[in-house]
Amino acid sequence: MRDEILELEQQGRLAEAEARAQAWLDAEPDAIEPRHVLGLVRIRRGAYVAALETLLPAVQRAPEDAALQVSCGRAALLAGDRGRARMAFEAARRLDPNNLDAYIGLAATALAGGDLDAAESGFRTALRADEDAVEAWLGLGQTLAGKGDQEASARCFNMALEIRPDDAAAQFSLAQTLRAQGYLDFALRAFERALELNPELAVARLQLAETLAQRGRSAAAQQAFEQLREHPRHAAAALTGIGELALARNAVPLALAQFQQALARDADHERALLGLVQALERTGQADAARRVLQDWLGAHPESSGARAALAERLLRGNDAAGAVALWREALARSPGQASLRADLALALERTGDFAAADQEAERAALGGRWPPLVLLRARAALRDGAYETARDRLQMLDETRLNPVQRRHRQHLLGLAALGRRDWDTAQQAFLAMHADDTATLPVLGDAKALAPGLRDLAALPPLAAAVVPAPIVLVGLPGSGVHRLAHLLAQQQGLRVRSEYFGGSTLLLARDDPRLLQPLGLAEVEAIARRHARAQRRAVGAGQVIEWLPLLDARLLPLLQRALPGARLLLAWREPAACLLDWLAFGYQTGYPITDIGRARAWLQAADAHLALGAELLPALALEMDVLLAPKAQIPAALAEFLQRDDLQVPERWRRDARYLGLPTSLPAPTRNAWLQALQAKDAPSV
Repeated sequence: MRDEILELEQQGRLAEAEARAQAWLDAEPDAIEPRHVLGLVRIRRGAYVAALETLLPAVQRAPEDAALQVSCGRAALLAGDRGRARMAFEAARRLDPNNLDAYIGLAATALAGGDLDAAESGFRTALRADEDAVEAWLGLGQTLAGKGDQEASARCFNMALEIRPDDAAAQFSLAQTLRAQGYLDFALRAFERALELNPELAVARLQLAETLAQRGRSAAAQQAFEQLREHPRHAAAALTGIGELALARNAVPLALAQFQQALARDADHERALLGLVQALERTGQADAARRVLQDWLGAHPESSGARAALAERLLRGNDAAGAVALWREALARSPGQASLRADLALALERTGDFAAADQEAERAALGGRWPPLVLLRARAALRDGAYETARDRLQMLDETRLNPVQRRHRQHLLGLAALGRRDWDTAQQAFLAMHADDTATLPVLGDAKALAPGLRDLAALPPLAAAVVPAPIVLVGLPGSGVHRLAHLLAQQQGLRVRSEYFGGSTLLLARDDPRLLQPLGLAEVEAIARRHARAQRRAVGAGQVIEWLPLLDARLLPLLQRALPGARLLLAWREPAACLLDWLAFGYQTGYPITDIGRARAWLQAADAHLALGAELLPALALEMDVLLAPKAQIPAALAEFLQRDDLQVPERWRRDARYLGLPTSLPAPTRNAWLQALQAKDAPSV
């Protein structure tokens, strides 16, 4: 009976599985196993409180059952009872010191409690015991996301998916990370895949709806929210989402009603409260909106969102002193909460009391400065052109207390501050330090000139007579060329689908080190490779014109690409290698492409550029001048529209905004780049 029910659960037939488990328990009300199985099914269905209530009587009868303790711990953790979860996992570990699930559960409990260091240590310990432990990869990914390292987080989720490709939780976690990174189209596909695997994963449907709303797909978002408006856990959030969509199209009375319904379902739903405040203001009831915020804060003094909203309205009303008083009041309640002191510092800065703001900023951390605030204030100084001030603020930070993302960001800002002062050597040192956290070595590239004759011979072999999939466009470019900006622009176009290793896609055709790339393969093997690629492509992107983005073009791939995907074309994001070098140094590229030495990086770029040139020889190609797209007023080049055979390409406003990260550039302005290049050339010139 147990195996039959769990098989139904694995097939996603959760309602049927729960009914069978309940019938089994009704027939044997005192038995442990049916109660355990019913609890497991209810966990899968997301009914965590019901699962916990189902499992607790079983645990009381069989407290020495380690597996039962683990299940109880999972249900308790998901239901929000961390104390009970910890007790259950500790009991399981005591009963069975080799129970990996108990260790993972304790790490997950630490993560839920905000102890990211303990969580990371626990998950890594579990992975040392079993490198295929999917739950540990998922937990480590969530932990690293909490620490701000979204790229490492995505790698963890991709590892989980490699081990268990049909795992809804892994797809959901990857989708959350992609959304946090701003890759909304890719996040949408991952949310949809998670729901294909588990249609009852309501939290995935909720975040799918929210992401659709972010993407501007209001009708689809509305439909997804509507499916959850009666959900016992997510109704308030769904009603809030519907209200926000109504507010966006200026249907203010409808929005007001939705926010009120959301608060009726969950009186503590802060996002609904903030939506209600906006709706009241849109109807001219600014005083009523302020009173709502004040009343809410009286009942929810810990509400950071409402406090920030009220403080912002006070600041907009030129009552900076009132905003300062609001944050001082919060700080008096929670004197050890560094973020409140940081908010006070920011409010003081808005009043023009910079001395007091700096004083509070210095106090806004336990055992040191609060890194997010210091980094924020350094960015503010850079935006104002106060390069020395930015440098001084950044030098207050102790790098040993920063996480990897903060450490890289600090070095990047130090480099920008040095560029502003035309201190090229200091800038170069800071940017090299930014790259130092990536301990990988640059991919090895063969000599394109030496490879060319053999590759031309291989490319002359016959291609497949009939294409297995429509011919793709392969997007390539050097680090620092802005190719990632072009990829993101294309991903935001209707009907285009971008696929890349960067977003978790599989390798194109064959891995770079596969010896078959230099072999004269027969048509049968070429077709088998093409079909495998087609299956992976369909899973990753579905329908639509496909852009395959290769972070690095190795010319050895070209003959197979030409033969297996006949009609494939190259879209080359082109900039002068010297310009690429400086942007790569200052802004980085992808994990696995660090610069440790300027001379070696310059030589590597020259080698990579030779591979691109060979690609443009062997395949139809467009070399797109990227400076046109990276200019302050970017426009779609006519050559790109003609190459894609599209006359509806647009430059979305969000894409324009992303061209500046928190108000700072994401590519070197031409005057700075030219002056820096001149300085480098002068330094390299032999002395007379």
